[in-house]
Amino acid sequence: MKTIFKITLTISFILISTFSFSQNVKAGLIGKWESDVIGNSKVGTIWQFNKNETVEITSGAIVHYIYIFKGKQLISALFNHITGETDLDTSFIEIKGDSLFQKYKINGKQHTRTMVRTEKQKNKGISELGIWETKNIAGQKAFYQFKNDHTLILRIPISVQKGTYKVNGFKLNLKLKDLKEEVYDIKFLSHSLFLKNSKTEKTFHRLYE
Repeated sequence: MKTIFKITLTISFILISTFSFSQNVKAGLIGKWESDVIGNSKVGTIWQFNKNETVEITSGAIVHYIYIFKGKQLISALFNHITGETDLDTSFIEIKGDSLFQKYKINGKQHTRTMVRTEKQKNKGISELGIWETKNIAGQKAFYQFKNDHTLILRIPISVQKGTYKVNGFKLNLKLKDLKEEVYDIKFLSHSLFLKNSKTEKTFHRLYE
């Protein structure tokens, strides 16, 4: 009788430990992750894992700049990996509350753009920081993120895939709409996430907004 009790207790402990372990991995997964992008303009993805075990994968163009504000001038720099040169661009901006008005030139022609802040300002006194939504010259939605380290990230979403996920230990079961379920091995390293199976390996870094 004691032996049966010990076996039952051991199995219960293993089940509870496994459940707790999976929950910890799931908690580490929740949030937004961006595919690592190297280069001045590439298509990347943002994976958003939600607490309710739903997932959204947004694909689109991602461009990384360096920027500085000089009075009302916004000076941005973009390294061109094809020519090996750095392209500088200067525009004029004015910020009023949660609206940013920008004047810029393309091929000598004057253009104007209005951006709207997508979230409440977190850094008082540094009015440009945060994420701003606008439309590009082609009419597509575009998001500009001014970061404290003088990096500027432009994202232009193209498509969104939705689905569900389950976490079992360090295994991720991903089921996107109209696609077959995929299973990935999960690995964390500092602020990075690695998903791997026999077909592919994906590398992400966590987004803090």
